[in-house]
Amino acid sequence: MALSLPPELQQFAERQIASGRYTSLDEVLLAGLQALVEREQLYQGRFEELRHDILLGAAQAEQGQLLDASEEITAIRQRLRQRHAES
Repeated sequence: MALSLPPELQQFAERQIASGRYTSLDEVLLAGLQALVEREQLYQGRFEELRHDILLGAAQAEQGQLLDASEEITAIRQRLRQRHAES
């Protein structure tokens, strides 16, 4: 049974093979899957960091330690931008 790909993905795979980077459709698909797994692992770590920041902010708010929620949101955004720039 042959694998049926969307036309744009088929064209992309054909260009990758024609460029000599890969020798078969299987290699192109495997490289794509590996990239997806790596990206998932990268973003999963970021989501965990964001979740931690949000929970920490919520705990501080409950304890009356947060004076201004907008300042905390700004700080979280700055940390996310910094982490994105570091990667």
